[in-house]
Amino acid sequence: MRVRAKVVASVLLSVSLLATACGARLTAAQRAAGIGALTKNGGSTTGSATGGTTGATTGSSIGGTTGATGATTGGAAGGTTGGANNLGSGSCSSGGATDTGVTANQITLATVADVSGVQPGLFKSAWQAMSAVTAYINSQGGICGRQLKDLQLDSQADSTQNRAAVQQACTQSFALVGSMSAFDDGGASVGQQCGIPDISAITVNAARSNASNVYPAYPVGPNYINTSWGLQIKQRYPDAIKKSAFITLNAGASVQNGNQRIKALSIVRLQKAMQQAGWFPQVRVWDSVAYSPAYLSQGGTAVQSQPSGCNDVLKNVPCPAYVFLNTALFQEASSNPEMQLYLTWLQRVAPGAQPDYFGLYAWSAGRLFQKAATMVGAKLTRKALFSALQSIHSWNDFGLHIAHDIGAKREGNCTLYVEIKSSGFVRAFPASGWTCTGSLMKTS
Repeated sequence: MRVRAKVVASVLLSVSLLATACGARLTAAQRAAGIGALTKNGGSTTGSATGGTTGATTGSSIGGTTGATGATTGGAAGGTTGGANNLGSGSCSSGGATDTGVTANQITLATVADVSGVQPGLFKSAWQAMSAVTAYINSQGGICGRQLKDLQLDSQADSTQNRAAVQQACTQSFALVGSMSAFDDGGASVGQQCGIPDISAITVNAARSNASNVYPAYPVGPNYINTSWGLQIKQRYPDAIKKSAFITLNAGASVQNGNQRIKALSIVRLQKAMQQAGWFPQVRVWDSVAYSPAYLSQGGTAVQSQPSGCNDVLKNVPCPAYVFLNTALFQEASSNPEMQLYLTWLQRVAPGAQPDYFGLYAWSAGRLFQKAATMVGAKLTRKALFSALQSIHSWNDFGLHIAHDIGAKREGNCTLYVEIKSSGFVRAFPASGWTCTGSLMKTS
């Protein structure tokens, strides 16, 4: 990379790999699914940009991060704060067999995730999280006397397989819950036509996001961008933000989601190249997927904040590296009862499993189903569940993440930042919780 002294990128802003507008944050491993698809779809990781802020999605699972300090979390603006809650799920009597997948003593759910295929284990964390949350809910008495059973279906990082999995779920389960697939557009029309409630963890493609039966735990919209994270950087680095650049992947599922592309197969390799060249932008801001121990170990000092000497222009200026998040921090679990629940039950059903961003939202999807189904009561039907979901306008899973408007299918506008230091991820700002400035900006 050749950079002229007077044309120095000041800030790097991160963009989701499989979707900025769609909102899925894919790791280096998860990105491999998209890259594998490029040989079929004719896509490419191309693009260019110069100047200011740059960013990208990188890394692997979020779990097990080290070195973070700072104030506690547990409340998101606009949502319920504090502790776990069993929602009174076992307090009503069974209503018998009321709909597809519902019997007098059991509710069958389905979770579609990319587990085999181009990248084995891609979204296995969604399966693990759903196993954990169903085990927890069952331990509390289930929902109206019914125990939960999770049918786990492998979409194999393939649109056709996603369609087949959703078709199977339509006839064999009551609802889709906690699903996470890179090519979830495959089952979009099938799910909508059969009328199965779909509480995905996170949707990736516009077709799935816009389907009338889909109410994700993280309801990102293809036509909206959350400006909160960018405004935080603008306020702290008003001059640097004037020269900004974005990094995103122009892979199959992300083609629709960004106009400016930077050619970069690995953001870790890119930063190592920057380090070798003796050049860093003044600020680096990465998406939530960089919140990962693998990212730290792979990147070493190249991905960390630089105390001084960013480049030949900014010779004595510190150059921080940040990650923005809309979830609570794993390292602050001691003050977040819901996070403790997720981590505890994950280890009970899958000892040694690493929690991550996608698993966290799959857990939240399970808890959201629990809430909506409990609102319905004994006479559980798909129609009644839709009505319950549409009435929920502030869901943060008891402080596990920021509050989202489920009924309106709108994500929240709150953010927190961690800084990447030699000790690991350290809470940067705000001191606790999230900052909720900015808004959702309509892009089309």
